[in-house]
Amino acid sequence: MKITKIPGLGRFGIYIDDVNFATITNEEWLHIGQLHLESLVTILRNVTIAPAEYERRMAQWGKPRHLADYQLGLKYANGGEVDPVDQAVTNQAKHIMASEVGPDSMIARVAGGRDKDGNPLGMFAEGELLWHSNESGNLCFSPFVSLLGVKNVVGSATGFVTTADWYEEQSSSFQSELDEMIIKHEFTPGKINPGLNMEQDLVMYRNMCPEPSEIPLIIQSPGGIKGLHYSVNTINSIKGMSHADSQKIFDHINKTLFVEKYIYDHWWPQDNDLLLFDNSITLHRRLGDIKNRLCYRIQFDIDNLDVSKNRYFKEPFASAYREELKKLKEFYQPKIAQ
Repeated sequence: MKITKIPGLGRFGIYIDDVNFATITNEEWLHIGQLHLESLVTILRNVTIAPAEYERRMAQWGKPRHLADYQLGLKYANGGEVDPVDQAVTNQAKHIMASEVGPDSMIARVAGGRDKDGNPLGMFAEGELLWHSNESGNLCFSPFVSLLGVKNVVGSATGFVTTADWYEEQSSSFQSELDEMIIKHEFTPGKINPGLNMEQDLVMYRNMCPEPSEIPLIIQSPGGIKGLHYSVNTINSIKGMSHADSQKIFDHINKTLFVEKYIYDHWWPQDNDLLLFDNSITLHRRLGDIKNRLCYRIQFDIDNLDVSKNRYFKEPFASAYREELKKLKEFYQPKIAQ
């Protein structure tokens, strides 16, 4: 196993080469997980791994989950007429999950193209994606995401920007201001993927920020690294500030954060790269041609790796996070145990 530094991303990001999933031990795989806690972005290059084995390995770090599934499950736990928007989201989700892997698989397809009936073959099926994090307006967002290149990924890029170095380079007075900021999140159609069709915009809405929410700007990653939870697709304003004053802060962050030394765009050199990335203080994007592209994606908890245990420094957010995470795990436990 060979480890080298990814260019960009400040002091974060590693490539790992020569990983053989046919012979790797559980201990070695958990070691890679521990390295990933420190690196925020980890790219295993040119691996050979079957989809079912990919899902099993991710589950060794923590249980896969999707907040949309959880939220809709709670909403209709006692029956009742299904809202048309929720029904549309559910219908789309049926086409997104990788049923070819297995009927209960938690793998989602990220794919271009449509089936013979016009249904998208995967999430984010059209166009480039702007900077975002998944489930960004939710207090209990999934902390880690993995993306496995399956076919036709050459010609596209998955990009990353980490926020920890930027935060540490700010003055102590500005850091103190940032520490106190609470971000109001709202979903805005087309903000992540301009021109996206309406049916997939509904999936974006349910996945990213189904209800207006408030989340601290400064949180910590599962590895205890402090940075910005700054998903450009859902940030709306700063609590206690006008939209105009909030935008001045956002404009400053955007101008100084989205620069070369914090960014790495992984232009896929081949299929079979496995990308692992933090979803708390790291943003990602997509560039290039994705018409015939297929990736498998899993987002998941990392109970077997997590050292920070709580994303939030401030109350009432830390307590609310603990309570909501408990409910989330109770919801998923029987489903995963089957």
